[in-house]
Amino acid sequence: MNGRGGVMAIARAVETVRKLVPDLDGRISQFEVETFEMDDELVSAFCEELERMSGELQSGLDGSDNELIRVAAHSIKGMGGTMGLPEISVLAQEIELTLRGGQLDRCKELCTALIKWARDFVAANQ
Repeated sequence: MNGRGGVMAIARAVETVRKLVPDLDGRISQFEVETFEMDDELVSAFCEELERMSGELQSGLDGSDNELIRVAAHSIKGMGGTMGLPEISVLAQEIELTLRGGQLDRCKELCTALIKWARDFVAANQ
């Protein structure tokens, strides 16, 4: 990611996800991609979409709309993998799994953490 703020946001993401998903290391490889230099335009587009999808997650939580939560988490899962943020992909995948498993309290906890991370990440990259 560009700048020190982006690097710090990634480090915080790893720490946050590791606390929420204890088997992170075993699951992360499915989302790892080769790292590459990202230009400001790509990071900006990612932040814009991340902001939109985290807003959808919040709306899903507020309205108890499990389908909205599922779609937003699924989108973030793919975006994280594309941007070289596999920890976020694992967190979004965990949201999908807990939602499917009917673990709504756990799902809410994970969504709240992902929304917070997204806001922090966007703020660090503006």
